[in-house]
Amino acid sequence: MLSDRERNALDEVERRLTADDPTFVRAFDVNERRLLHNRRHRRGARIAAVVALLLSAVLLLAGSPGAAIAVASTTTVVWLVGRMWEEPASGGTP
Repeated sequence: MLSDRERNALDEVERRLTADDPTFVRAFDVNERRLLHNRRHRRGARIAAVVALLLSAVLLLAGSPGAAIAVASTTTVVWLVGRMWEEPASGGTP
């Protein structure tokens, strides 16, 4: 946690930076929004993957191994494609 003095100094640096180079500051705002969106998307993808794998387990226990394998395979393919899709975005320039 920052002290009041350190917080005031940081606020002053931010004000000066905003006044000197507003484009630079806006670039950080855009990246922050993108990161928040990615976190939400990843959380939803994890939940969907867990639900699909649980469905696969239920299908297997219900005596339907073909359907269980199909659901698990589809989940795996979608997860791998999603990871490959995100790779170029995370390795790019800000």
